[in-house]
Amino acid sequence: MTVSKAQICNLALAHINQTQTTVSNLDTDSGTTASQCRIHYDVARRFVLSDFTWSFATKRVALADIGSPPPEWLYRYDYPSDCLKFMDIQRLTRTDLPIEFSVEAEADGSGLSILTDTDDATGIYIFDVENTSLFSPSFVTALSWYLASELAPSLSGDIDLQQAALTVYRQTIMAAQAIDSRQSGRGVELDAPWERGRA
Repeated sequence: MTVSKAQICNLALAHINQTQTTVSNLDTDSGTTASQCRIHYDVARRFVLSDFTWSFATKRVALADIGSPPPEWLYRYDYPSDCLKFMDIQRLTRTDLPIEFSVEAEADGSGLSILTDTDDATGIYIFDVENTSLFSPSFVTALSWYLASELAPSLSGDIDLQQAALTVYRQTIMAAQAIDSRQSGRGVELDAPWERGRA
């Protein structure tokens, strides 16, 4: 069943014992509670998306070559506009060695770019999912707990409550990893120190 942004906010409010006022529509409700939820919701959503390799938020896209790579690389690609966490360059087969890449700012500081030696590269990344109908149950749970930790100081004034919510959030992320590993049919892939980009 699809959940709404308001339902996720109400879960977060319940986690920190703030149920006197609930949210019926995050975009239009007035009042302090709705206002605080609006302030924190999108930032929290992007954080939680970036904190784990969520299957529902993983995308593969052909990258756009923008040229002018530095001398040590052959290609410079545009960083996808909806990318929250760039993870990999697609390999020809799963048994191929991971493809080396690096993410850095463009020379004029206008955006990010991806450097690699692979031509016609396809990027694998976590994208900025806003459609709640795509959210997995474990993501909804994790987001509600992280959002609760962000709302706790302003709505409850209880720092201990904030820390408690963060603790449950971390446990939820660990549980999500276990669930994801049981759903995957993939074997162990080759790894390298630079698999997620060079330091």
